[in-house]
Amino acid sequence: MLEQGEFADYTESFPTPRVTQDALPYWAAVKEGRLLFQRCPACRGAIFPPRSICPMCEAGATPAWEESKGAGSIYSFSVVHRPPSAVWRAHAPYTIGLVRLNEDWFLFTEIEGRPEDMAVDKRVQVAFPEREVALPVFRLVGEDAPR
Repeated sequence: MLEQGEFADYTESFPTPRVTQDALPYWAAVKEGRLLFQRCPACRGAIFPPRSICPMCEAGATPAWEESKGAGSIYSFSVVHRPPSAVWRAHAPYTIGLVRLNEDWFLFTEIEGRPEDMAVDKRVQVAFPEREVALPVFRLVGEDAPR
């Protein structure tokens, strides 16, 4: 994993996230197969990406970490047919998009499954596939899951 402030080079491998001080607990949890987000103790708003103070209210409160159940729905998506690097070429076509988690926060992520099965509002669940870089992805669930 990168040190704080370093940039990712993903020309030959999966992208390594740029880690900020505020996001260290998030990435540590991802390595353990858990998905964290923050919540403001004053306004109760869900916060992501991680911050040191709540960006939604004027209380100046320090957000607390909560574990997400990892369930949500597709808010928007795009199917990538021309990937940006060799490592992604083997996966093309693949889907990326915004997932709205049940705790009312959004995550830009890969959504696994056949592109023709993707649609806004379809239910998804987080997964942590084994890769050289730990990244959360989402998979269709229930009636929407591929058979």
